[in-house]
Amino acid sequence: MKKNNLYLAGWLLVIITVAACKKDNENGNLKSVFSYVADGFRVTFTNFSTGAKEYHWNFNDKPGDSSALKSPQHIFSAKGDYLVSLTARSGDQTDVFTDTVSILGPNIKIDGDFTDWEYVEYLHTNNESFAGTIRAIKAFATAQNINFLVEGTSDMKLELIDMYINADNNPATGFSSWDYPAGSGTEFLLEGPAVSPGWGAGYKHSGAPSDWSFNSVFAFDTEMHFSDIKTQAGKNIIEFSIRKSALGTLSGAISFALIELNSGWAGIGRIPESETPGSKFIELKL
Repeated sequence: MKKNNLYLAGWLLVIITVAACKKDNENGNLKSVFSYVADGFRVTFTNFSTGAKEYHWNFNDKPGDSSALKSPQHIFSAKGDYLVSLTARSGDQTDVFTDTVSILGPNIKIDGDFTDWEYVEYLHTNNESFAGTIRAIKAFATAQNINFLVEGTSDMKLELIDMYINADNNPATGFSSWDYPAGSGTEFLLEGPAVSPGWGAGYKHSGAPSDWSFNSVFAFDTEMHFSDIKTQAGKNIIEFSIRKSALGTLSGAISFALIELNSGWAGIGRIPESETPGSKFIELKL
């Protein structure tokens, strides 16, 4: 009888050991891992996790941006490096995989095809109550260029523009513009036609902030590139770029204002809104 008890106990030990190994193996099958492909700001994730029944993605972008899809897409808000984590879950078991997703931003080409701006957020949109031909603007800086996309009414022609650029983003230096009392400081004035910009030029400020003193330093056709104006969905749209090197040594940001003039040099459109106590240049982080 004692021998039979030992025999039975031995089999029970084998059964328990096998069951424990099986459970360990099941837990060991849960593995979280992913890869990604970035196209501008849009990233497509491919989930290679095993043994999971649920997924949770944290994109570490805007607050609340997450997904429970197996292999989602995500539109990131800006260029930079993001720590993206995928949590794979099966019952009470979880496994987390984290990787750095590098966003370089879109490959902007000044060619009149505006689709490469699709996921670039508007930098500024004028209040609807503010009259004028210019309504909204996007901007994106690369290593070599600062690119702009301008949307306006059907009357926006940009046959003559003044663009004021605060190259050091310090309103205490450069020319202080009366119509932007909350912050201007123009180091560079770009003046001329955006359409067939043969005679347009960039001028650099000198003297005190109150002095209207600018000297020509470059031509539009050497340092800038403009597309044609096109009409889409009732809006006139143009894109253009300026070479960073034309603006001297830049730091982390610039600020600017863009004005459309008529043939009599009167302003008919501008961005941002002007002539209020809070009016100031638009800031663009480089």
